[in-house]
Amino acid sequence: MKEYIYVGSNELLDLVKKIPKGQVVFDGASVAKWINETDQELNADDEIIATFVVNTFGQLVIADRQSEHVVCAGGENVLSAGEITFHVGKNSVVVTEITNQSTGYCPDIVSWDAAEAALNLAGLKHPEGFTRKFVFRKCEKCGELNIVKEAWYVCVFCDTDLPGEWNIS
Repeated sequence: MKEYIYVGSNELLDLVKKIPKGQVVFDGASVAKWINETDQELNADDEIIATFVVNTFGQLVIADRQSEHVVCAGGENVLSAGEITFHVGKNSVVVTEITNQSTGYCPDIVSWDAAEAALNLAGLKHPEGFTRKFVFRKCEKCGELNIVKEAWYVCVFCDTDLPGEWNIS
């Protein structure tokens, strides 16, 4: 599977030295344990949104939603990254939403394969794909990262056409 390198700011990368990396998810019980140990609060629907990465060992790793993906990953490359929503029931933990929203790694939508494999490894029920997909492209003229919206492949910084294929590395 494709590995994604961190492409964000050095300032955020420096946080890796100060903040512990995320928690590996082995099963639903480890999600519940993480919620309790980190004083996370479920919303009115008994859900919690977290930052996630899939590490290069294929494991799901989670951290507080306000944390940076690069910190969650301990500064390492990832196979996928984004946000994940868990519904926590009395006897179960289920993934209800998952995205590839990470401007630090800008994973392609094909990183779903790694996310799905990690969720399956942890035995978590989940959607059949990213519930919201983010399309990232790097402008070949000005070098800025872009999120493509509504299939409009034009750089918001310099108005140059963006490539159709994922090109961030």
